[in-house]
Amino acid sequence: MPSSVDIIGRSFFGALAMTSSDNHNFHIRVATSISDFLFLRRLRNRVRHQMTNSTASVGYLWQFRFYLSKPPNVEVYIAWISAKRAGYLLLRRESTSCFITEAVDERFRKAGVATGLVRFAQECCADLTAEILLTNTASIKLHQSAGFQFAGDDGRIVIYRYKRQRQ
Repeated sequence: MPSSVDIIGRSFFGALAMTSSDNHNFHIRVATSISDFLFLRRLRNRVRHQMTNSTASVGYLWQFRFYLSKPPNVEVYIAWISAKRAGYLLLRRESTSCFITEAVDERFRKAGVATGLVRFAQECCADLTAEILLTNTASIKLHQSAGFQFAGDDGRIVIYRYKRQRQ
């Protein structure tokens, strides 16, 4: 599991410089290329049954439009292990907090990628909200272990919130 994250790229959240893990060549970069967004499309389509907002398949045209005209309040990051895309993080800023969505390619699960993405999100935003399907126990455990607190559920989706402690 990565003990820290190497951030490459800048965003309006600001880039964070940390050292990479000893176990993996793990880093996170801002998604900038069409190939990054096509990876996001492929991975999102593979895990769409675990998405809370829409389980519809994302087509090439929709993804290309998103690449060209991504809303200014949305940041997309790609996690890399040994020069291979391993997962993504999507942060959507809403006034004073951010909504977090992350997904990890099944080849890289249990390698600390999701933990690294959540830690990165915690550095980007002081207040985070994660909406998770009640059946997605792995994601629930991940967010609980990262300090997210239960904030409610509707019988299908559970909401967890994280608020960074002031120092």
